[in-house]
Amino acid sequence: MSLTKENKRILQIAFIAVTSILMLVLGSFYFSSRWEKRLIEEKKLICLSYARHLSEEIENSSSARRFTQLSIPGTLSCDSSMMIDRYYTDLLNPLLMEYEGLEGGVYFKHLDGFMGYAFPTSPPPVPVYGPPPRSYNIIKEQAMLSLSGNREIINVHAFDPAVFPLATVPFSDLGEPVGAVWIRVHIERELPVAKLKRIINFVTILSLFGFMVMAMISLFLRNGIKNIRKELNNAHNNPGYRLKRRGGWFGFIPASINEMLSMLEKESRDRAGLEKRLQQKEKMASLGKMIAGVAHEVKTPLSVVKTRVQMWEKEVLISEALQKKIPPYSMKLVLDEINRLSLLVKRLVVFSRPIYKHLKPTNLDQILEEVVSMIDLSDSGKQIGFSKQLCKEPPSIEVDGNSIRQVLINVLNNSVESIKDQGVITISTRYDMEKQMVTIEITDTGTGIPDEILEIIFDPFFTSKETGSGLGLAISHEIVAAHNGTISLKNLEKGGVRCTIALPVHQKIT
Repeated sequence: MSLTKENKRILQIAFIAVTSILMLVLGSFYFSSRWEKRLIEEKKLICLSYARHLSEEIENSSSARRFTQLSIPGTLSCDSSMMIDRYYTDLLNPLLMEYEGLEGGVYFKHLDGFMGYAFPTSPPPVPVYGPPPRSYNIIKEQAMLSLSGNREIINVHAFDPAVFPLATVPFSDLGEPVGAVWIRVHIERELPVAKLKRIINFVTILSLFGFMVMAMISLFLRNGIKNIRKELNNAHNNPGYRLKRRGGWFGFIPASINEMLSMLEKESRDRAGLEKRLQQKEKMASLGKMIAGVAHEVKTPLSVVKTRVQMWEKEVLISEALQKKIPPYSMKLVLDEINRLSLLVKRLVVFSRPIYKHLKPTNLDQILEEVVSMIDLSDSGKQIGFSKQLCKEPPSIEVDGNSIRQVLINVLNNSVESIKDQGVITISTRYDMEKQMVTIEITDTGTGIPDEILEIIFDPFFTSKETGSGLGLAISHEIVAAHNGTISLKNLEKGGVRCTIALPVHQKIT
């Protein structure tokens, strides 16, 4: 099975880590061994130096020679023994106090015993008679060996938990070796060198364990990152895709990415909406200029035509001969069509000047009440009820009342037309004090708007009605936009449409 790049990289890291740990372990053992050897050699030289010094002092001191002669077997009393022991103790203590950890004494060949045991830097209690029991035989054997060969001996001895260099130097009386000075210093295995070994061993084990843990964590992280990367590819191909929720270490990563994706999606929608509104404004501005010119050119000829037709209608009504050729209903039909064209021209003018800018504080609830009362259902044969859910304390908003009234009439007429036989139209208002916005929602139970035309419903001259001009919602959109507000339509799941109109309470129309 071939290794992936990620697996190869993990193996390389593992190899480097293991090699580094092994080099650290071998290096630590090498340097610690050298350090320990150097420390022991240093201690051996110190012990031998002090032992030589004491041996020379005993040989050159008359008092020491006298006490040495007293140590001949058969001539030493108990008091003399205590006196000799005290003398040598007093002799050794000042010298051994110069170096921390030194201890020593004198071994007498004829007594086969120790005198003057001194360990001035030792914490109490200090042994009363000679070296400690565990070291007694070791020191005695080396002292006897020095006397038998009349030579200096420096050896290193060890027993748990101690390592100590021991120096024995013989001294003579009248040319005959009679005793040996012994000096040693303890190198406890709990000292820094030994501690360093333990620490290194512990660090080594801890490092190996840490490496194993990190390797497991690395594999776990690699799998988690691999899954997140796969889901990110899905999100790249499908903007609506969201990463799965996770717990533990990776919990915050998908949550943060999902939040970022939602923000990007919202920004994309907002940008698309802004671009659409900008295109709508540009289209309306261009259309408004064109319509303003066309309306001006059409309005006067249309008035002349209407005046002439009205004059002809009067002549037809007083002449029976003309009535036979031109029926009165045909004249009425011509006038009705002329009136319809005149109304269309007036509505087109809105694109060049959508509102009259007669802004004044207006009670929006009062306008709603008036508009609802103006809706005539007598000829429709429909049973439609109106439900009003108005805010209790509505603020006065600065609007052009006639223009807003026209918007509400257009929306309510569309709601009435969308209801087939019977239904309900709900009108609600709410006030957002923080944003200083008033929102009007008009919801009906009609047939709704086909999804394919929902995005172009506000385009001028677009209509799904047989007799519609396609200007009602377009004009409404322009009026609301001129008030710095928004208007939108949305199909409801249960059927019907909700129209939402948002208007600022205070504004300046430019």
